[in-house]
Amino acid sequence: MSSAPTESLNLVFDADDTLWDSNIHFLEAFDFFAAAVGDAVLDISRVEIHAAVRSAEMRLIKTHGYGRRPYVMALHQAAAELAPAGHDRLRDEIERIGAHLLERDCALLPGVEPTLQQLSQRHRLLIFTKGQRDEQLHKLARSGLGPLFDRVETPREKDVDAYRRLVRDADLDPSLTFMIGNSPRSDINPAVAAGLRAVFIPHPHTWDLEHEEINDAGDRIIELTSFRRLVEVF
Repeated sequence: MSSAPTESLNLVFDADDTLWDSNIHFLEAFDFFAAAVGDAVLDISRVEIHAAVRSAEMRLIKTHGYGRRPYVMALHQAAAELAPAGHDRLRDEIERIGAHLLERDCALLPGVEPTLQQLSQRHRLLIFTKGQRDEQLHKLARSGLGPLFDRVETPREKDVDAYRRLVRDADLDPSLTFMIGNSPRSDINPAVAAGLRAVFIPHPHTWDLEHEEINDAGDRIIELTSFRRLVEVF
């Protein structure tokens, strides 16, 4: 593990599955949905159900972005495809699944609050996370962490161009800026490609579409086993 500079830094945090649990709620919602579709359609496999949901998700991401409401829409679209004759019966069940998903509180991950409290005394903290802005701001407000962050950005995608816009708009020095998150695809590789440094903190339930090999960037990437260890580095 390499050491970061000792001066004041810009620490940019992902939110979902970095600050709080999120994807486990989607996994749970899919389990409920798969069971409901299995009851409505004979001889359908979980693989087929998952493929239909994923196809609907990818279509909706292009028009509605990431988030819980688009996911519920994807469940409705998948149900209409998989069980056209029984979709009316499934609709109420999907509404119950969706209501539960939307109401679920996102529990902070271990050590997040005290670690951020300490880091905020020495560094500038920002959030840079995908998802519908009102949904993410709601989760941040419920977490009680909002006052610790100087800026909250919710881009449609976290690609290299998005990071370059963040550097410009937030007046960041890339050499003094670290992106901290659990996703190689969205948090680590594009941030480093945009000139930032990064801290990778794996999460056991990271969304499968966020997985990819981390590009070799030498000492510009730090990997930690827990969020608490950020205070050792910064």
